[in-house]
Amino acid sequence: MRNPYVTGAYVVGRKHYGRREMADYLLHGDSRAYWVVGNRRIGKTSLLRQLELLALSQNRIVPLFWDMQGGNTFARLGQYLADAVRDAGARFEALGVTETALANEDALGLLAALRRATLKGGRELLLLCDETEVLIAIAGQEPEAMQALHRELASSSEGLRVVATSTQAIYRLHDACASWSTSPFLAGFDMSQTLGSLSRPSARDLILQSQSDEAVQADPELVEAIYDATNGHPYLIQLLCARLFDEQGRLRPMAEDDLEVDPLLRGFFNNDFNSLSEADRQIVWAVQQAGVLGLEALHASGSQSLAELRQRLHNLERLGYLRRIYGQYAIGNQFLAAWLAIERPALVKAPGAQTSEVAMRAALVHQQAQETSFLVARLNARRARLVELELARARDLLDVSPQQLAEIERIQSEIRHLRSLIAEIEVGAASRD
Repeated sequence: MRNPYVTGAYVVGRKHYGRREMADYLLHGDSRAYWVVGNRRIGKTSLLRQLELLALSQNRIVPLFWDMQGGNTFARLGQYLADAVRDAGARFEALGVTETALANEDALGLLAALRRATLKGGRELLLLCDETEVLIAIAGQEPEAMQALHRELASSSEGLRVVATSTQAIYRLHDACASWSTSPFLAGFDMSQTLGSLSRPSARDLILQSQSDEAVQADPELVEAIYDATNGHPYLIQLLCARLFDEQGRLRPMAEDDLEVDPLLRGFFNNDFNSLSEADRQIVWAVQQAGVLGLEALHASGSQSLAELRQRLHNLERLGYLRRIYGQYAIGNQFLAAWLAIERPALVKAPGAQTSEVAMRAALVHQQAQETSFLVARLNARRARLVELELARARDLLDVSPQQLAEIERIQSEIRHLRSLIAEIEVGAASRD
C-alpha cells in the first residue's frame, strides 16, 4: 500500500477531511463576503480548492480561484485575475466572457464584467482569494484603487460571493487603511471563521484515511496519541502519520524521533510566530516557560486587562498556538512546543509583528462579535433539531433506532459545547464593557 498522506500540496475531494460545516456556511451563509484567518500549512488553499470543487457540483455557482501571491501592484493583481479566468477556460466562455474582455487586465472592470455575466446567466460568481497578504502593501501604495476594490468585494453585490483567506498578518490592513476617509478594507467581511485544528472525529478519520478505498490500520491508543501530539493540526497529522506508515498499511508506534521538527517545519513555525504581536508573544512565552498556566496566573504575570487577555487567549487557542488541558493553557502541540524550546534564545530578541496593538484590538473585537453571532445561530439550529428528534422519540416510544439515540446524544453534547463557547466570549465582552 502506498503512503496515502499528503504533506506537499493542497487536498480536495476524498483527500479533504473535516471543515464540512464551515464550507456549507461559506457557500450558503447570509453574508456575501467572508474572510478566513489561519496559520501557515493549516489548509487555507485546500479549503478554497474544496469550495471550488463543491461549487462546480452546484449549477448555480461559478467558482473562480484568484491566487494573489506575487501581486505587488494593483495592475499585477488584474493580470493574475485575468490569468485565473483563462485557466478556468470553458467555465467562463459558456457565460460569454471572451478574450477581448480579458485583454485589458483591469481588476475592477473584469470583476464587474464577470459578475454581470454570471448574473445574466442566472448564476452567482464565487471569488476565492488566496495569499491575500499582498493587499497590505498595495493599500498603502494605491489607496484609491484598493478602496474601489473593497467596494466591489464587500458591498454585498448581487451575483458575487467572496471568500478570502490569509494569516493574521492581514490585520495590518487596519493600520494601512488608517488614513482612509472610507471604511477600512476588512469592514463588511464576515470574519467569524478561523481555520484551526480539526475536530477529534475528523482528525481520527484523517489518521485512518477513512475516506480512501483502503483504510489505514492503527491501534486506538496510537490514534489518540497522534491526536494529542498534533492537537488536530491537519498538516502535522499527515506529517507524523507519513513517518509512521509502513508498506503493510499500518501505523507503527511513535518514537521520540518521530516528533522531530525538520527545517521545513521550522520555517513554517517561524513565519507564524513572526505574525504575533508582542503582547501575544509574551502570553505564549509565559505558557511555554510554565508548561501549563491558568487564567489568573497569566493575568498576574502581564499588564493587560482581564478582558483583553481573554480575547487574546481565545484567538491564540483558535489559531493553535495554545490549547487547554483541564482548564489551563498549554502550548498548542508537541511540535510547536519543541520548536519554541529550541528557538527561544533567538526568538525572545526578535521584534514583534508590525501590526499595531490598536489594529490588533480592533480586529479581535470585530472578529469575536461576529463569531458570537455565528455560534448563536448554530446553537439555535441545534436546538431546533433536538426538538425534532425528541418529538420523534416521544411519538415512536420503544421503536427508536440506535442511530436516533446516538444523534440525540451528539447534538446534546454539541449544544453544551456551543453554550460554553458563547459564554466564554460574552464574559470577555462584558468585562471589557
